[in-house]
Amino acid sequence: MLRTLITALLLLTLPGCTPATSEPDTRPWAEILSTDGLAATDASLSKADATAETAFVLGSVRFLRAIETIMQTRYANYSGSLPLIPGMRNQLPPNPDAIFDPSFLETAMIDALAHLALAETALGAAVDGEFSVDVNLKSIWFDVDANGERAEWETLLALMGDLGSEPVEGFDGVIRFDTADAEWMLAYVHVVSGMAELTLSLHPTPAIRTITEGRSALETFGPIEEFGLVDNDSVLDMVASVLLTLRGVPDATRTRTAHRHFQAMIIHNRSFWSEVVLETDNDREWLPNGQQTSAFGLEVDADTASAWQDVLGEINEILNGEKLVPYWRTQGDEANPVGVNIAKLMHDPGDMDIVLWIQGTAVAPYLETGPIADMEAWDRFVTMTRGDSLILAAWFN
Repeated sequence: MLRTLITALLLLTLPGCTPATSEPDTRPWAEILSTDGLAATDASLSKADATAETAFVLGSVRFLRAIETIMQTRYANYSGSLPLIPGMRNQLPPNPDAIFDPSFLETAMIDALAHLALAETALGAAVDGEFSVDVNLKSIWFDVDANGERAEWETLLALMGDLGSEPVEGFDGVIRFDTADAEWMLAYVHVVSGMAELTLSLHPTPAIRTITEGRSALETFGPIEEFGLVDNDSVLDMVASVLLTLRGVPDATRTRTAHRHFQAMIIHNRSFWSEVVLETDNDREWLPNGQQTSAFGLEVDADTASAWQDVLGEINEILNGEKLVPYWRTQGDEANPVGVNIAKLMHDPGDMDIVLWIQGTAVAPYLETGPIADMEAWDRFVTMTRGDSLILAAWFN
């Protein structure tokens, strides 16, 4: 063994025996992004000079890679959609070569968290610096089918259109991002990380496997009925999987991590709004202040921005346990209102079985007397935004 190792080392020192090394890609990152995709752009920017601008682009690319890996895993396994899971809501073309794996959801979340952690690291330098960078959204695409080739249905704008967020007519694709937008992106990194951690805390794979195997057993006796509906997504199977997943106690380490991510989301979102309100330019804005115009045609006046700040404030109070969430079976009285302490629940979760939550046994350990969150801020936001509240909330994060 030692002789073999020494021989190999000597051979490596001979002319022509040095391992070939790939030449660095010197193309602009925007060109790499458009032609080769997110992974290649990540690799290139990782070797670039560290500036606030490159940190923002790198962090954003890594965030998008997290969404890409979720869609790739979903495409390879599952043709349906999961509305509450990032990267699994929009419609994707059917994959004739898909092979279902009950662990696909956990696999997607674990892989996404790896990219999100790197995104968080990269964005740290962006929020601490000053920058302005033009990004053409038409250049961004997700290699959903993992074949290395760009397809029209894989582009960011096509997928945004599926979610009802199409830009205005005539939009050339270019957005000018600046320092405030780094706070917005970091807030989104935290909210998606929190959702991924919550999903993993519930260990959904055993439930999905049980329901999948049960359906397969039923199919041996003939076609499956879906309440008389034509339903390729098997809604009943999905509901059963969710209810079965909720049984038992979540992983407290992951729920606590999710809680920290949601709290960080509030911090960075608030920082974004405090910075964007000071901007005086009006140049291809992503999220505008009251004196700016969005490239997507959605208006955000000062009152709307203020109302959203109130929504963030109430969410923050709920996350910190300063306000309680009402529970239908016991609400106390006017002098001593009773509600659920969400901070306590996420720090030390109990059985999430929906039957126990409806009946109240699982709720009792988290009930306290104190001020109740009435969601008045959210109601005011909905009224002000005239039907655009859900789109704006997703955009604002």
